[in-house]
Amino acid sequence: MARKVQLMAQQEELKRRLRGISFGVSPAYFFSRFTTDFTVEQIAQALPDLRALGFDGFQLEIYHVDRLEEWETKGAMLASVAQEEGLIPTQFVGHFLLHGFESLETLRSAFGIEEMKRVLDILKDFPECRVITVPIPAFQIPAGSVWDRETYEDMYQRLVEKVAFQLEIVEAAGFRMALEIVPSSLLGGIEGFLKLRSLLGSTTLGYNFDTGHAFSSKEILPFVPARLTLDGSCFIYGTHLKDNWGTENLALAPGKAGVPWEDLLRNLLLAGYRGSLDLEIVCKAEQVAKEYGRGLRFLQTIVASLMVEQMAGLPLKKSN
Repeated sequence: MARKVQLMAQQEELKRRLRGISFGVSPAYFFSRFTTDFTVEQIAQALPDLRALGFDGFQLEIYHVDRLEEWETKGAMLASVAQEEGLIPTQFVGHFLLHGFESLETLRSAFGIEEMKRVLDILKDFPECRVITVPIPAFQIPAGSVWDRETYEDMYQRLVEKVAFQLEIVEAAGFRMALEIVPSSLLGGIEGFLKLRSLLGSTTLGYNFDTGHAFSSKEILPFVPARLTLDGSCFIYGTHLKDNWGTENLALAPGKAGVPWEDLLRNLLLAGYRGSLDLEIVCKAEQVAKEYGRGLRFLQTIVASLMVEQMAGLPLKKSN
């Protein structure tokens, strides 16, 4: 009994320290449970379990383009369930949109423009979701192909133009757009992202901070928030928090591999990021509750400690 009382007291203290900080899950939660063919009904079915685990939000995602019609007819139902559970949709991930950036042929196509307009219509049912993330995938190069400078420049310019079209559509509708940069993409890493912003003349295009993608792309993770703080504002619009060893693009639970979580989160909070801290763990269906619960507690403990630093007037140990 005494042990139970002690645990309850610890949980209440944790909640107090974390006030104002929200935690959610990426779509990996749903496709770990239901495969990448997950339905709107399955997401709705899983929301009470997310709330029971202690999460505050979840990310919307359409994984396959042929699911657009399903979301157009059933999105309102999911929005209603989310509201009943008190869960916030933290961002929309347009996974299927990556197919517009994966090869020379798809870059030359119009894929991703009309589809983005349909996404915006779907999101009318989710007024709290204001960020749309577009993944830029690993680029597919046919074996034996030869590339000259002219072809490369044409290909890159098509990427720039397609992102520009999507950004214009998204922002005209009152949303923000972020890019999720997968290792081996045509865009490259953070330097490529900053170059793209410059070419677009955009001061608003954002970055979805996927720690697994960035770490396996050899980015120095604690530097990422500073590099994406431009003109005094942090342009990290969302997170996919996962672990790996920096050699393979895995999605392990935070704390299971080599990501320097305390330094990363300290710098993320110092940069002014106050969006949801969303976990992305790929695991077997029977391990989902255990892995996500463990990952959540791991991150909550670190963030609570950082909040104590801040409250003690230590500004999260900011470096000079």
